[in-house]
Amino acid sequence: MYYNIINRFDQTDIGRCIQMKRHSLLAVFCTLLFSSLLPVAVVFSGGGGRGAYQVGVYGALLDLDIEIEGIFGTSVGAINAAGIISEGYEATRDLWYDMEYTQLMEASPELYNLLQGKLFSLNTLELASALRLLTTEGGIDVSLLKEKLRKIISEEKIRKSRMDFGVVAYSLSDVRPFVIYKENCPEGLLVDYVLASANFPAFKREEIGNELFIDGGVYSNIPLFMARERGFKEVVAVDVMGLRIGNSLAYVNLFNEGMEVILLEPSQQFGTVMTFDGEISVKYVICGYLDTMKAFGKLVGDRYFIFGDSDPLADRFLCLDLESRCEALALVGLKAVENAPAEYHYYRQLIPWLETVMDCEFTSPALTVMKVLEELAEFLEIDRLWPYTPGLILEKVESTWDPALYIHERSVQFLTKYNKLLRLVTYVSEKSPYSGVESADFAEFVEKFRLRLSLSN
Repeated sequence: MYYNIINRFDQTDIGRCIQMKRHSLLAVFCTLLFSSLLPVAVVFSGGGGRGAYQVGVYGALLDLDIEIEGIFGTSVGAINAAGIISEGYEATRDLWYDMEYTQLMEASPELYNLLQGKLFSLNTLELASALRLLTTEGGIDVSLLKEKLRKIISEEKIRKSRMDFGVVAYSLSDVRPFVIYKENCPEGLLVDYVLASANFPAFKREEIGNELFIDGGVYSNIPLFMARERGFKEVVAVDVMGLRIGNSLAYVNLFNEGMEVILLEPSQQFGTVMTFDGEISVKYVICGYLDTMKAFGKLVGDRYFIFGDSDPLADRFLCLDLESRCEALALVGLKAVENAPAEYHYYRQLIPWLETVMDCEFTSPALTVMKVLEELAEFLEIDRLWPYTPGLILEKVESTWDPALYIHERSVQFLTKYNKLLRLVTYVSEKSPYSGVESADFAEFVEKFRLRLSLSN
């Protein structure tokens, strides 16, 4: 009697195809794009303290076994490109992990707050003093940064590397962009031009010879033209600013006909472009890694980074006895059909209700449940910057939810949606606790993730 109805919801292959169409078209594109033997270039944008994100992206590309043959950058992207080619990924990553603004610039706490846009944290005298430094002393002294970079960036190593390399700065003296590739850079000046490319307008001007330079982002903050000039057809572009309006990828490709560009932007922002803080940098590196893995189809999810597409709610609900199933449905205002099997209660009653509550079209039960778990996790402020399985998300929701903490919550959305969903999820978990073991593939992914990012837990 119930076979046809239940079977409609059991066609998970169809559901997964729909998921791929809706959520993972970019992943399919990435897979096809990088299945060829064409050389791949990475282009790093400018973006100050957000540059740590680019290092996370590069780490993910390494774990995806993508052969990178060229790196080009502007501003902080130029620094990252030079650091990776010269000293390697790990050294560049650790540089960001140890990042503090006091190691980079001669700036008082008041001036640093001003640079971050924290105007309300300054009184009138502090604000005046900070502005005076910027306007009368020619900008902020970043000699500490220059000294640090000269120690960790080797011109010799960059010139000997098989990797193509280039940066863009802007000449104030000649009022023109200055594009440098390693083979046309005068001997002994490569690091100087990297520093010139990263000469933020608030910093003291970088001088090479008798020529003054400013940040290359003034001309091109995402220098894709450099990859095109060097003959690359396949490019991973990393824009940490995320300032495009509308379809960023369409914007990028508008000016780069003939190149296939995968554009990555931070799914989360932490601080400002002038926030230089080791803890913030770690978050950006993690975010860059996970965003890249999602873009290449290794992870899914809208709000979180999820490995696999299982349905942990079904695993638990279908193990309940009849009385418990009826009580679970009653928690969300549903009356269980008498003498119906567990599959009917779940696929014919509960799943359609969840689709209505979540306002999502039919895909598959697993995807509907994943949407529920992601939204609940976000409501409970569960950490996003970690890979999960659907089962782990459910466990996190169940262990985090404490009704006593929300006894005074009166928002319409909570009363009509979240409260019911949380009561359902926790009830089912308590009645049928998850006892499964996460897959070996997921364990391997997490271990690689931890090692690549040097994370202890």
